[in-house]
Amino acid sequence: MKLLSESVILMDDPEAVYRAILPELECTVTDRSSVDVEVRVSSLVMTISSDDMISMRSTLNTWLRLVQIAHDVCEVARVARKDV
Repeated sequence: MKLLSESVILMDDPEAVYRAILPELECTVTDRSSVDVEVRVSSLVMTISSDDMISMRSTLNTWLRLVQIAHDVCEVARVARKDV
């Protein structure tokens, strides 16, 4: 069974978050799932393809957390630049 998930995450600066997670896209953690991330207008679109439900859940959890952390760090950096 092949599973597919597409998450569209709206944000102010999707390009900065994309650049922050790009190194993670270059290394494969498992052969059971694959991840593709792209920037569309004002959103980050993450597509995950997986062979099974367990791998899908694990990959979704990992990548949603990575995106959240990258977004938070980019926001802190943006605010810090603004205060200088």
